[in-house]
Parts: sequence; structure tokens; C-alpha cells
Amino acid sequence: MAEKDANNTAAGATGGTNGVTVPANGASTTNATQGGPAIEGNGSIGQPPDVKDSATQQADAGMFWDVFWPALGVAVFIWMWKTGKVAAIRTYLQETREQLRKCTWPTWSELKQHIVVVLISSALLALFTVIADNVVREIVWGALLGSDTILFTPPPTPGS
Repeated sequence: MAEKDANNTAAGATGGTNGVTVPANGASTTNATQGGPAIEGNGSIGQPPDVKDSATQQADAGMFWDVFWPALGVAVFIWMWKTGKVAAIRTYLQETREQLRKCTWPTWSELKQHIVVVLISSALLALFTVIADNVVREIVWGALLGSDTILFTPPPTPGS
């Protein structure tokens, strides 16, 4: 420990009560427990250290993305404009609007009738599926595999 203090004093460091240590290259760092901004030296003696606040670093990173996405959007739009894609999309939307205006839409009473037809059809299909599943299960498990089912009982085992 005494050798470390002697090396710091020889390199020009001051006491350790303020939490700042100065390496031999002249750069200084702040102790993390103090909660202050990080201070980084520029490596030359006689120059003030560069202070980089974490809020400034975050603002720089945020400003990059705030500019990047709109610039990317503009670049994509220009590319689409020059290749004719914007005109194609516009034509597609106009033709779709024209076709939808030609359609005849059902009235409210017709819509209710169609809903009832779909519900009844769905219920009948579900009932058919349940009945067909049970019939196939009886045939496969009861008749072919000899398991105990509603219609089939397994054959007695010899010797019992």
C-alpha cells in the first residue's frame, strides 16, 4: 500500500480523500461512489480534462436516431417515387375504390339472415364431426384393437 501511495505521489497525484486518482499518463477518473460525472483526461499534461456527462452522451445517441428514421423514410419515399412505385400504389387505391363503389352491399335484414344460416351450418358441422369421431373410435379401438368401448367388449383371455 505504501508503494502504491509513493508511486502516485511520484507521478504527481494528490491525496486520495477526494476519490480522484491520477494514473501516470495524466488522465484522471472519478470514483464511482461519488456519483459525479465521469472525467476523462486527454492524455497531455497541462490540458484540462474532458468532461463527458452521461446525459449528454444519451442526448447525442437519441439525436442520431431522431434524425436517422425521418431521413430513412424520406430516402425510401424518394426511391419509391423515382421507380414509379408511388404512382402504382396510387393507381391501385383508385381502382380499388372504383370497384368497391360498384358492389352491392346487403341490407341489415339480409345480413341477419346470413348470420343465422352460418350459425346453423356451423352447429350441424360440429355435430357431424363429433358423431363421425365417435364412430371411427368405436371401430378402430373396439373392433380392430380389442379395447373396451361402448359397443365392444374385449374377448376373454384364455386361462381366466
